[in-house]
Amino acid sequence: MEKKVSIINKFGEKLIGLKAIPPKLNEKNPAMVFVHGFAYYKEEDGLFDDFAKRLSDLGIIVYRFDFSGCGESEGDFSKSSLTKLRDELQSIIDFVKSDPKVDTNKIGILSQSFGTSTTIALHPEAKCMVMLGTLAHPKERLSKHFGEGYKPESLSVRKRSNGTIIKVESLFWKDLDSYNILNLIKEIKCPILFAHGEKDNIVPLSDMELVFENANEPKQKIIIENADHGMIPSRGKLYNIVVEWLSKKLP
Repeated sequence: MEKKVSIINKFGEKLIGLKAIPPKLNEKNPAMVFVHGFAYYKEEDGLFDDFAKRLSDLGIIVYRFDFSGCGESEGDFSKSSLTKLRDELQSIIDFVKSDPKVDTNKIGILSQSFGTSTTIALHPEAKCMVMLGTLAHPKERLSKHFGEGYKPESLSVRKRSNGTIIKVESLFWKDLDSYNILNLIKEIKCPILFAHGEKDNIVPLSDMELVFENANEPKQKIIIENADHGMIPSRGKLYNIVVEWLSKKLP
């Protein structure tokens, strides 16, 4: 079963989320927080939807939210920053901890793409983490992603293949300069599973390798054969690996 939930961020903007509830609930249950990518949304093209169903079937409560200016949530994404996203993730985690059915000692995080940067920027305490399509140098990757639309001193604009327009103001780029992902990953003390698509042409495999190298033990990395940045067409393999790993780390 799923239900819609919401929180208010520090700017008074409503963030909309979904809570996937297991068929059978104990008095206290493990929980997972999903963190979507850059200017994206809580479903992640079905990737997060499928994960939510599989994990709730395991008895895990799953939360996935749209960050401000994304999906159903309020706000203007052009005025966003990694700091703002980081703070919103903290608010989401605090909301999850307030759920009387959640075991606050068994909260895990699964993040995708720029969501890994948001997670690493916050480096919250967690039982375990799963990072998909991890970025080592988010400013470098995103500026290339914008191409000719990259304007670090004014308004950067990018048109996606589906016709949607993404805009970010100069603050976004300046804010990124204050984060060193390779240093911040060292602040995370829980087990981490890194998974990356073999044919990811948006975030190169070398980015994940750099972050993995700097991460603390225990850690594990998996390269998903033939998969792109969205883990297509190998999502089935990814689901099996992650679910098996989480069933041991988040019983």
